[in-house]
Amino acid sequence: MILRLLVLLLLNLFLLLILLQIYSLGEKLRVEDLLYAMLLPSANDAANVLAEHVAGSISEFAELMNSKAKEIGCMDSNFANPSGIHDENLYSTAHDLSLIARYAMNIKTFRKIVNTSSYTLPSTSVYPNDDRVLTLSNYLMNSNYKDYYYEYATGVKTGYTNAAKDCLIASAKKDDVEFIIVVLGAGNINGNRKTKYLDCKTLFNFAFDNYTAHYKNLQEEKKKEEEKKLQEETSLTSASVSENPQSSNSGFLRGISKIIAVISIILAIRILFRRPKKKKNHYRYGGKKKNKHRAKH
Repeated sequence: MILRLLVLLLLNLFLLLILLQIYSLGEKLRVEDLLYAMLLPSANDAANVLAEHVAGSISEFAELMNSKAKEIGCMDSNFANPSGIHDENLYSTAHDLSLIARYAMNIKTFRKIVNTSSYTLPSTSVYPNDDRVLTLSNYLMNSNYKDYYYEYATGVKTGYTNAAKDCLIASAKKDDVEFIIVVLGAGNINGNRKTKYLDCKTLFNFAFDNYTAHYKNLQEEKKKEEEKKLQEETSLTSASVSENPQSSNSGFLRGISKIIAVISIILAIRILFRRPKKKKNHYRYGGKKKNKHRAKH
């Protein structure tokens, strides 16, 4: 009998442990960890979790993506999911993707993540080890791939589907000038050499060799225009002041006049409501004070 109760107790305890394990299956990660997982090795599940966290569902998040894309200036894009997996209703252009990349690279956290070669996910209650190392999939920034590595690369994201083929949005900065290049539908050379990286390196070198001076001239012209506009606004302000040299004085005089008027009103009220005094109640100047009797009220 006792043995039977003991077995029953152990069985119930075992079932309870199973239930507790089921309830703790959901692993919790920080938003930052999921961003690294999404942007470094292209973890689609991380993208989906973030989308549901932000908008409640993938479809709702896709609507937010399309709204933001239009706000940035994208005219030929439509997004159906946050990961980029193939969908007949998901499409874009190299131009639109460059606009999105330029916008994203101005976000400090995004720029930091896409410029990180590796990241280790922290341990959790579900996964106690700290051996989950995420590696950047952009070979332009990996010195181990000598054919693809580009020393000036700063980001941003790789992509691949059977329908879209090899895709890459890349950025590189040299001499304070940064370019963004978008390669879509790339193939391989001899089945193993990835042309998207080779093409980006060629295009970056061409851009730096031929457009750096032009870009800097544009920046200098823009700076001069801003300085000129500032000088014009300053001169207009000075002219406005010089055309009305007495404006400040007149304002001061008006203020004084108002104060005098208020004082006059107060004095008038005091005179009107001042209690009348008898003639005998007075002081003799230069001598002793006469006896003064106040009137009884």
